[in-house]
Amino acid sequence: MKTSVASFFGIILAFPASGVEAPPAGTVVMREVATHEQIVEAARKAKIENPLPEFKPVEGADPTVANRPQSLIARSEFISYGGMTSLVPKRAVLHVPKEMAERLGMKDGHEIGSWLDFLNANRGWIRTVPVTRVQAEGREAMPEANLKSFAKEKRLVIATYQDGPISIMPLKVPPPAVETPGAPGAPARPASPAAATTASAPTINVATP
Repeated sequence: MKTSVASFFGIILAFPASGVEAPPAGTVVMREVATHEQIVEAARKAKIENPLPEFKPVEGADPTVANRPQSLIARSEFISYGGMTSLVPKRAVLHVPKEMAERLGMKDGHEIGSWLDFLNANRGWIRTVPVTRVQAEGREAMPEANLKSFAKEKRLVIATYQDGPISIMPLKVPPPAVETPGAPGAPARPASPAAATTASAPTINVATP
């Protein structure tokens, strides 16, 4: 009986449970590597089974181009005189007399300086008109007295906000109210006085480059 038990355990030790003989320690196990043809065939099958989606071209203007911010030069107006040049925002020049038209633009050989330095050196022919933020945004008209004074002004007129030049946007005038007909035989109701006052507000004569 003792001999039979020893023989039984000897058989178990000779045949591990896995059924596969483990490689000796330090042996490199070689695995089968896919060939180039197999990789190409697998990619072809994947493309057939899962094709790439087709994207339709976007209609209209390219948003990356349409919304691209302009450069400082493209958004500015040059004023040059006496070897100096300064930049002001476009639409900041409210009035340009004929005698001053040649002083707009960049001149060769002129040195670009700050607005305050340029203004201090040329106050004799530059007039500044302070405006409010609301007026600059076009939500409120400038005083009519200022607008009328531009007609006889011989100096260059620049709009300023807190001592710096600022663009004056076009006045945002709502469309005039349309008269609504009443009952048959009754007079039509006129437009509201507020709308009529807003519609008749003077606009700003902004010089364009």
